[in-house]
Amino acid sequence: MAVQQASFIAEWALPAMVCAPVTWVCLVFRFREEGRLLGSPRSFGLAVAVLLWTSAMAAVASGLVLPHASDVPPVAVGAIAGSGVIPRGRSEQGGARAVLAVLTLGDSLLLQQLALRLRLDRAEWCDRMAEGFADCWDLDAFAGALKNHLLHRVDVHGRTSRARTQLRREIAERHAAVRAAAQRWITIETRIDKACQQQGRCPTREEQRLVRRAFGEAEQYLRYLLELEHAHGKRSDHGRVRELRERCLAPAGAQRGSGA
Repeated sequence: MAVQQASFIAEWALPAMVCAPVTWVCLVFRFREEGRLLGSPRSFGLAVAVLLWTSAMAAVASGLVLPHASDVPPVAVGAIAGSGVIPRGRSEQGGARAVLAVLTLGDSLLLQQLALRLRLDRAEWCDRMAEGFADCWDLDAFAGALKNHLLHRVDVHGRTSRARTQLRREIAERHAAVRAAAQRWITIETRIDKACQQQGRCPTREEQRLVRRAFGEAEQYLRYLLELEHAHGKRSDHGRVRELRERCLAPAGAQRGSGA
């Protein structure tokens, strides 16, 4: 009984135990700029599904292969299966790719769903952070605070000088796009308000459409800037971003309350 138990652990349990942490590390590396595996319950569930499925395949492959190939260490089977979630190049040998295809059977569908879920999580988070600005000045102030927040986090350990320069440039370009869109918004809105006051009328449907379009463009460019925070920032920074957003919304709310 003890011998059978030891054989089961060596051939089935050990590969799965080794595969699980290797798979998780490879998932984090694969989706490091795509999103956060712990960003939502659904993304976490899909990541765990990939981990469990890959570990199960490693255990099954080890249990079926080891009796016929005793020179293959169980640990190696688990490590190879876990590393299989990383995209492979076409230059690899066909035999190695075939082995990985067997060990990671079914992972492709789960990984595709996980990548889609991470993109949806990012879009939903950016939507929440970009909504609620009734005044272009508040939106512009938040964009400026977000830009400074991002720039202070560019110089991180492990990021190359070229990557830092490129990220700074991208932050500046996306922030400039937000400011330009916010300026167009206030210009159109001011021109229409002035015309309505002079002519003693309400805005026409076309004028309302122009204001809504300018407002939508400013929101969309703000989402592009927020995507950099979601891609390159830490999960702990989300609280800071929400704090910056509430701080920029507070003056407008205070003014509306005092005006009432």
